[in-house]
Amino acid sequence: MFTFNRSDQELREMIDNLNTAHREWKAKEEIFKEVVDPDLVDIAIYEMEASKIKYTYLLKRIKRQLGKERIMADNKAE
Repeated sequence: MFTFNRSDQELREMIDNLNTAHREWKAKEEIFKEVVDPDLVDIAIYEMEASKIKYTYLLKRIKRQLGKERIMADNKAE
């Protein structure tokens, strides 16, 4: 069974950050769909891609963290 510790709070914060990043990414996609000025299109693409990269990075961090916690939980169970 899992025990709750500081790591759990960090994971919750990471998930909150992931959700925020996802909302930002989707908001940037909506802006991209609406702009027509060529300069603004470039900016919208840049911001959308940056948001996507941030989301992907946070998702990978969470997956790594969950992998570490699973290993630690398995070791405690033995």
